Amino acid sequence: MPMTVDVYYFSGTGNSLAVARDIAEKTCGKLISISSVMSEDRIETDADVVGVVFPVYGLVRIPSIVERFVWKLDGASSKYIFAVSTYGSMAGMAVKTFDKAIRSRSGKLSAGFAVHMPMNNITIPGFLYSGTVGDKEQKLFTDWRKKLDFICEYISARKEGLFEASNRLLVSLFYPIDKYYGRWRIESRYNKLLNTNLTMDEIWPMMDTSFHTDGKCNGCGICSRICPVNNIKMVDDKPTWQHHCERCLACLQWCPKEAIEFDKDSIGRKRYHHPAVKLSDMLLKN
Repeated sequence: MPMTVDVYYFSGTGNSLAVARDIAEKTCGKLISISSVMSEDRIETDADVVGVVFPVYGLVRIPSIVERFVWKLDGASSKYIFAVSTYGSMAGMAVKTFDKAIRSRSGKLSAGFAVHMPMNNITIPGFLYSGTVGDKEQKLFTDWRKKLDFICEYISARKEGLFEASNRLLVSLFYPIDKYYGRWRIESRYNKLLNTNLTMDEIWPMMDTSFHTDGKCNGCGICSRICPVNNIKMVDDKPTWQHHCERCLACLQWCPKEAIEFDKDSIGRKRYHHPAVKLSDMLLKN
């Protein structure tokens, strides 16, 4: 009897969606947006194999919506579960973080893979983000097609034990910078958060206070429709962020008028989304 595969994904600019879609097609699996099932009290699947594809945040973080998805996932202990993290600079330890989340549901991660994709974080320094799809980015897409075969063969054989992550020593060297510089950068933007006892988990969803629109906004509402957690409401034909942001940057990167900015970090910078992913693909997930 052939195995059945469900491939869940979370994606802001299409990198993780493209990877998840390729895996689902290669394994004859079912492609499911995580945001489309989060209204359920429990997430149930009859599939033998469950895959979860998501972007890396920093060095060790996974998107909070992915953590909430794991908390709702039933029957984790009886499934072959694999994860694929997409990253722009370093793979970090995201698959290890995901494994810890799965173990909290009495399951285990059978395999974890890391896939290098173009950097999509427009808020970071320019030498790391270009927003273009040139030769360097095309090579990443070519490398992915090769790795796709390896991943699908691995999970089809139900192999276990492979966890792709950055070197632990390298992560330990960069982690303090990632942790403390990240908090300082956020707090320096939001004076009201200075000297508070808020945790990073409480601060991160408030990063949307840095979003704003300029005069190019025509009130089309695509930002509201594309947000995976319904964090944007249209008020007088202008987007208003509700402070439970997932930090995926979908609203900024997919705005057809490029009218959404993130403080001064994104002004004048090119927008990025995966060239094989259309706006309609992103809207369909919700």
